[in-house]
Amino acid sequence: MRSYLLALAFVSLPCVPATADWPGFRGRGDGVSKEASLPTTWSETENIAWAVDLPGYGQSAPCVWKGTVYLTAVEGANREKGFIVALDATTGKEKWRHTFEPTQKAAWGYTISRAAPTPLADDAGVYAFFEGGNLIALTPDGQFRWERSLVKEFGEIKGGHGLGSSPCQTTDTLFVLIDQPGPSYLLAVDKATGKDRWKAEREKRMSWASPVVATRDSKVEIVVSSGGSVAGYDPAKGDVLWELKGLSGNTLPSASVLGDTVLVGAGAGRGMAAEPKAPVKSNCCLTLTTENGKPSYKVAWSAATATASYATPIAHRGQAYFVNATGLLFGLDLATGKELYSERLPALCWASPIAAGEYVYFFCKNGATVVVKAGAEYEVAATNRLWDPKATAPKPAPAAEKSDKGPGPSGEYMDPIVYGVAAADGSFFVRTGTKLYRVGKK
Repeated sequence: MRSYLLALAFVSLPCVPATADWPGFRGRGDGVSKEASLPTTWSETENIAWAVDLPGYGQSAPCVWKGTVYLTAVEGANREKGFIVALDATTGKEKWRHTFEPTQKAAWGYTISRAAPTPLADDAGVYAFFEGGNLIALTPDGQFRWERSLVKEFGEIKGGHGLGSSPCQTTDTLFVLIDQPGPSYLLAVDKATGKDRWKAEREKRMSWASPVVATRDSKVEIVVSSGGSVAGYDPAKGDVLWELKGLSGNTLPSASVLGDTVLVGAGAGRGMAAEPKAPVKSNCCLTLTTENGKPSYKVAWSAATATASYATPIAHRGQAYFVNATGLLFGLDLATGKELYSERLPALCWASPIAAGEYVYFFCKNGATVVVKAGAEYEVAATNRLWDPKATAPKPAPAAEKSDKGPGPSGEYMDPIVYGVAAADGSFFVRTGTKLYRVGKK
């Protein structure tokens, strides 16, 4: 009877309209751009429309909606100040800036998040979530709509590396995932009022992955790959529709959707020495199905050697692409999982790849971007750099000094680092900790 009721509750909620804008993390959850004229070549002196300095420091990707780029950042030794910034996409000029005091403050570091969750945008404005627990909605011109503190409502957000999960959205609802050593949950929030629609309790786990909106038979569900399992949730009620357990290493990459196909990425992670093959088996492809009128899934394949350590995998034009912790790119057949090739990129990728037309773009941490032609063979169309790596080599950090540039694990300043990218208006918007570049037409 419960399964029957779950099937009845699985209703269709409208997605955000499909446009060439980039409304959130990985666009709409698939990392695929509808842009027809994205650039394929650039350098630190060519094909850069503008580059602007940003306040504070941020690890979130930009989102772009109707000519405005939205970003988040934090400032201070303990992240005492937070920012939501809106820039004109054409000129890079700042339109407005919203400043607030985060509820939960904590020291930052090279491996501790600083404004890591990516904001969301729609016609009503921007929605931004911060690791300090603040969830804020503003109008397109920066006017206050509503704000709430999940820390005050549900308790302190725990975990030594902060919070990295970005919200996802339908036309009327935000979905926020908190997976941590403390109380974990998936929260549905009404976009108009900021009030809860539902709250689904989850088992304690440590993860920085983000929920994503998937579609099955024209019906929407929320897919969460995080900390040992991947599950589908009813967006209207918060009930678990299906769940695959027994995974490992899926703590950083998010699920990647393409229609009814779901790619699950996982890295080796900590504690995997006893099960060296587990992360590989956890890199898999699911097909969303309906069995006896109930939502379900099938495991289409598991990868033989490919892993995805930081960047979320991507599916495009019949292939799947995974990048591991050392920057090794795996190209797989999307239908069968057969490995077509593995090739070394100039560096590992923290930003997730973007696909558009005949190309897939891999944005390396060190500012290099490899443009690969989509297909069964590895063919590089171009390799581009945003800066000269020799000119930005890490330098020793002054003793006993902290900076929003952040000392690395060896006491070095690690910036610049490419954290996230958006594709819109014929350009890429590439974000480092303190800077935003528009790559493409002026």
